[in-house]
Amino acid sequence: MKAAAITAILVGLACMPGFAGTLSTPGSGTVTLDRYALEDGETLRPVHLHYLTLGTPVRDPQGHITNAVLVQHGTIGTAREPLSPPDLSNLYAPGKPLDARRFYIISPDGLGAGDSSRPSEGACDSFPRYGYLDQLALDRIMLARLGVTHERLVIGTSMGGMQVWQWAERYPTDSDALIAVSSTPAAVSGRNMLWRQMIMEAITHDPDWHDGHPDSARPPHLWTYTASPLFALMTGDVQRLEAAIPDRKAAGPFEDAMVAKQARNLNACDILRQFQSSDDYDPAPDLGRITAPFLSINIADDMLNPPELLHLPSQPNVHEFMIRDASKLYGHMTMMHPEMWAPAMEQFLQTVPDWPAR
Repeated sequence: MKAAAITAILVGLACMPGFAGTLSTPGSGTVTLDRYALEDGETLRPVHLHYLTLGTPVRDPQGHITNAVLVQHGTIGTAREPLSPPDLSNLYAPGKPLDARRFYIISPDGLGAGDSSRPSEGACDSFPRYGYLDQLALDRIMLARLGVTHERLVIGTSMGGMQVWQWAERYPTDSDALIAVSSTPAAVSGRNMLWRQMIMEAITHDPDWHDGHPDSARPPHLWTYTASPLFALMTGDVQRLEAAIPDRKAAGPFEDAMVAKQARNLNACDILRQFQSSDDYDPAPDLGRITAPFLSINIADDMLNPPELLHLPSQPNVHEFMIRDASKLYGHMTMMHPEMWAPAMEQFLQTVPDWPAR
């Protein structure tokens, strides 16, 4: 496998071409709030919340959308990530579990990402620190502005999966069902915390960081020489990395390709806040608040969420699916290969009360 190809798999950054076949090009929109009070008391003024959509909304007599599916992206991702071919977009194709002819797919840019308000718009390190709970609250406001007060499904991958756990607890009656992919319902710790800390310190110790006020003409870039190999090690698959880097001669070009892609696509100001935002993630104490049908999908070779640390609540409405076929795994990034877990997802959805039959 070429370095450029595996880089796209590991980092999960895809461009956004139009959808092939019968899938349409996503719609888009932006909701603007004059102000928003963050959980820690700081205020954002104004706040722009950008989103992409697939499908057609179905409305009840009161004008509420009744067929909404909320899709949450991962860290360093954007609303484009869950909709970009060929990955999760397969879920929305005709005849697939989330067929966009039946469901209205809403994929928001989380606060600090994509075209939503983010530090790189100018404030950089003076941009207020926010958490996952702020992102959830803002997504809920955005949905209400669109006319969504109840979701058929909330689904997310990685960071998005973590936020699904919090969504299920904080808004227990808002959704018919929830699916968290590649995440664990516990505070970030261990090597998951360590690699995050290494990336954050690589940014703040970059010589071009300038105490959080970098020169836009010379943005920090040396941090990517730490972040890029870490992404490969922590989110990739051992066998595919072995094939891509068989010897020292191959290691340099592989690393260069990853560094070049990250330096081109990622902004240090945004990435720092995104990694800091997981500080308020700890769903463990309130797992008993989950009342809607919930599916947790995880991966046997996921270094960020190893199975031995996955302790799911003993509740009849919380279900687990573990992907174990080692010959087909991609590490943490198996989350972007729904062919590995879509059948379990569909089987779960058929058990959800009043879930529409295909």
